[in-house]
Amino acid sequence: MALAGNIHMKRPLTVLLTLLTGLQLFAAAPSAEEPAPASSSRAASLHDLLVAAMNTNLELRAKRIDPEIQKLRTQGAWGAFMPSYVAGYSWTSNERAKTAQENSSISSIFGGKNDPILREDTVRAQTGLTGKLPFGMTYEAVTGVDRLRNSYNTFRSEYVANSTLTITQPLLKDFGFRANLAEVRLQKQATIAAEYELRTVALRIMRDVANAYYEMAFAQQNVDVKAEAVTVAANLVRENQRRLDEGKMAPIDVTQAQSRLSEAKEELVLAKNFLAQRRNALRELTHESFNADEAAELVVDREFVRTEVPAIDREEATGALFKHNPSYLSALELAKADDIRLAYAQNQRWPRLDLKASFGYNGLSRNIDMAYRNYWERTQPSWTAGLVLNVPIHDLAGKSRVAESKRRKAQTLLEIKRTEVTLLSAFDTALRDISNATERVGLVKDTVRLAQSALDVELRRLSSGLTTSYNVAQAQRDLSQARSRELATYVDLNKAVTQLYFVLGTLDQQLRVSVTAE
Repeated sequence: MALAGNIHMKRPLTVLLTLLTGLQLFAAAPSAEEPAPASSSRAASLHDLLVAAMNTNLELRAKRIDPEIQKLRTQGAWGAFMPSYVAGYSWTSNERAKTAQENSSISSIFGGKNDPILREDTVRAQTGLTGKLPFGMTYEAVTGVDRLRNSYNTFRSEYVANSTLTITQPLLKDFGFRANLAEVRLQKQATIAAEYELRTVALRIMRDVANAYYEMAFAQQNVDVKAEAVTVAANLVRENQRRLDEGKMAPIDVTQAQSRLSEAKEELVLAKNFLAQRRNALRELTHESFNADEAAELVVDREFVRTEVPAIDREEATGALFKHNPSYLSALELAKADDIRLAYAQNQRWPRLDLKASFGYNGLSRNIDMAYRNYWERTQPSWTAGLVLNVPIHDLAGKSRVAESKRRKAQTLLEIKRTEVTLLSAFDTALRDISNATERVGLVKDTVRLAQSALDVELRRLSSGLTTSYNVAQAQRDLSQARSRELATYVDLNKAVTQLYFVLGTLDQQLRVSVTAE
């Protein structure tokens, strides 16, 4: 974006703010002489206030926690794929009738009459790992020992060792990285969106601080303008009183001058109250606590940015708008999240077809150690493999989730379009405000010059007896109001440019203040 303009100064040049790309605009004070600030403390610059706001503003500090929360949620989503340690211990006592085969087997071994009841005590201890992999496979690796005491071994302990790996791999529903990492991806998108939202808040606070700074600088200078108007009105009262005492002026002229003095004092009171309000607003934005005494001491450097007829490359600026504006970028991230939800919902419509398999060894001995060594006496491990199919008769829940995801995606696209329209409208408004304020700057300068000339003429005519104090007071009032409007116009111009860069999303670059999530 290119903006061009000429800058006219009535006092030494002071660099205030890089407002326009490739061009530095310089500060210029109004025509009235400024008295020194009442406070002995150093006047705060705009950069000082912005840094203070970025470090201490309570709203921004609270908003910085959101990305941290989202990062923790992302870590939590990854936690679903962390292995879990499992362990168990149980004791079982069982008594049942023997089968014919068991009776026959025992009779052939021991001979004689056989007890028809089988009594068995089992103590089982197991330990292992279980978990899920990002592509959908669940696993369980378990090893354990059973201590058996029953009628067969005449209640002498035997130990059965088992080590088994069992896996279940989805082949349709819940298959693959996209389906199983959906929650992780959603939380990552939410983290990015939270960072853009943080940036939006930070830029808004920068804009508010800059606007409050301009308004307070106006308020300080406006107090000086009104104080000078009081001084001029008081001088007119004294001069008219002197002429009345000399018999050169009527009493009504003194009364009219006194009326103007009272009015000027009222304007000064209002100006001081407005200054106090702006000081409190600025303090609220830049401090984490409020102290009335400290707030009363806050003084900003009295500088205004002024320029004439800036020209803007709308096409280039529009490109920057959709490249940097954090609200728009956040909306795009939310649309990506809806794509993830839709893909997951569509995956859940598939029937569940799972491959299940197990692989393991077992051993038997009179002690635990030998039971595990007995593994090597096997010629092959024990294993199983198979498929399990689960098809919903009427997947109403799955259809509803897909339909809902599609409508949410359509809703998000409409929100993106609405954001585009809102940003383009705000962009156009900011450009028009800049053009309007620039034109007003030239006009109000003429107004001040003409008002000053009119007052000078009325004062000369008054000294010659060709006019009244009422006309002089009216000219004084017009000059004071014109000078206040001049200051206010500078404020409007600066606020319009600040708003433009806020909409573009590059205000932090222009103000040279970084936004971090820390």
